[in-house]
Amino acid sequence: MRFPEPMMEGPLSVETALANRRSVREYADEPLTPDSLGQLLWAVYGVSEEGPWNRRTVPSHAALYSMDVYVVAGSVEGLEPGVYRYDALSHSLEEVQEGDLRAEVAEVCLEQDWMEAAPVILVLAASFERIQQKFGERGVAYAFFEAGHMSQSCYLQAESLGLGTTCVGGFREEELIDLLDLPPDHHPMLVMPVGWKV
Repeated sequence: MRFPEPMMEGPLSVETALANRRSVREYADEPLTPDSLGQLLWAVYGVSEEGPWNRRTVPSHAALYSMDVYVVAGSVEGLEPGVYRYDALSHSLEEVQEGDLRAEVAEVCLEQDWMEAAPVILVLAASFERIQQKFGERGVAYAFFEAGHMSQSCYLQAESLGLGTTCVGGFREEELIDLLDLPPDHHPMLVMPVGWKV
C-alpha cells in the first residue's frame, strides 16, 4: 500500500497535543483509514526532507536511522490483515506475512488481551548491528533513545488525528521476533497498539 502525501498542518497545535496526550487502552470497533495510518507512520519515522540524508521526523545519532516500524494490521480499509514493514523512503508498506496476528501479539505481550481490539499494532524494532558498527556497545542506548523519540511522535500524531495509543514494553522478545518473522539482527524495542478512541 502506497500512502498519500502526509499533511503538514493538522487540527491541533503541538501544545494542545502535548497537553491532551494520554495512554489509551480502549479502542472503538472501527477500522483505520489509509490516510490516518499513513499520516501516523510518517510522523513516527517518515522522511521530512529529501536529499543526501533523507532526514526523518525524529532525530537519529549520525542520521543512521537504525530502526524499522512493523505494522501488525487487522482492520485497515483496503489493506489485507497481515504484518507489514513501513518503507519510509517510498511512504508505503511492504508485506512481511499474511494473516491477522493481533491476538498472538497480545499473547506474546504477556497476555495483554485488550491489545487485540486495536485495528493496528506498531512494533518499533532496532537493528543493533547497523548502529553498533558505528558506535559499538553504546549504540544500543542510542537505539533506545530513537525508539523513545518515535513513540512520542506516535502519541502526538495520534492525538491530533483523534486516535489513541500507548507504549507496551513488556513482551517475550524471542517469541515476538519469531512471530513477526523479523530479520535476525532486529530487536523489538516498543509495541504500540493504535485505534480510534472510544
